[in-house]
Amino acid sequence: MPGRPLFLFVNVSVMHVPHGHYLDSSSDTRASQGAALAYADEHLARLISTLTQRQRWLIIMCADHGDAYGDDGYHGRGIAHPAVMNVPFTAMVRG
Repeated sequence: MPGRPLFLFVNVSVMHVPHGHYLDSSSDTRASQGAALAYADEHLARLISTLTQRQRWLIIMCADHGDAYGDDGYHGRGIAHPAVMNVPFTAMVRG
């Protein structure tokens, strides 16, 4: 409804394993995660553009964790390593 605040939660599950198939591989790597992110970016850009055409938005994007891909010999998540604990985010006002 115009003039009413809206909360929209979007879970971008392509970033979670398995994502090797974005590179036609059975392995999950930094590169396949990057390919999954590129796929998500393409669709998120369209969503954000469509939503912001009619009104201003505050958009906050963040992750729930990172992933280790051989960082200091560690792989995966669920470990207390900076590659997992440092979570990227961004915020923007658009419209």
